[in-house]
Amino acid sequence: MGAASASPTLNSDAIRNVGQVLPWLDRLPGQPDVTRFTPGDSIDIRDRDTREAVAVLERHLRKRQDSVNGAFSAMTEKLWAEVESAMPGTVLDPEGSGVQALEEAEEYFRTECDELRTIRKALDRSGVRSAYGASVFDALERLNRLFFDIVQWCQEIRWLVMIHDGVASPVTGKTYKSGAKLVSSLTDS
Repeated sequence: MGAASASPTLNSDAIRNVGQVLPWLDRLPGQPDVTRFTPGDSIDIRDRDTREAVAVLERHLRKRQDSVNGAFSAMTEKLWAEVESAMPGTVLDPEGSGVQALEEAEEYFRTECDELRTIRKALDRSGVRSAYGASVFDALERLNRLFFDIVQWCQEIRWLVMIHDGVASPVTGKTYKSGAKLVSSLTDS
C-alpha cells in the first residue's frame, strides 16, 4: 500500500498561476477579426460575407464562453476554499506575485468587457438583430456576464489574500504619535 500524499500547500505560485491561466484560456487561436464590427463602420447586413461573419462571431463567442467557464469554475472554487482554510499566521503570497497576477487578470477581463460592449453597439447600429435574430446578442451577453463574474471573483480573492497576509504579517509593536513620524520611520533605514 502506498502512503497517502499530503495536499500541496497553497502559495503565491498557485495564486499567480490561476491569475495568468484565466486570460490565457480566453485567447483562443484563430479568433475571427472583430474589427469589422467596430462603431463608425457601416455594415451591409444583407451582404453574404456579413452574414457569415456574424455566424463566425457567434460561434467564437460561444467557444470562448465554454473554454473559460469550465476552467474558471474548477480553479476558482478550489483556490477560494484553500485561501479560506489557510492556517492563521501563514503568509500565502509573500512576494505579492499572486495578487499582482489577479489584478492583471481583472484588468484583462475588464478590457474584454469593454470590447464586447463595442461590438454590441456596432451590431445594434447595423441592424443585425432584426436581420439575424438575437442569438449573437445572447452569446455576447453570456460571455460578458462570465467576464464580469471573473473580474468580481479576482477582486474578492485578491482582497481575501491581502487581508489574510496582512493579518499574518508580524507587528512591530511600535506606535506613532503622528502621521509624519510614521512616514519618517518608513523611510529610515
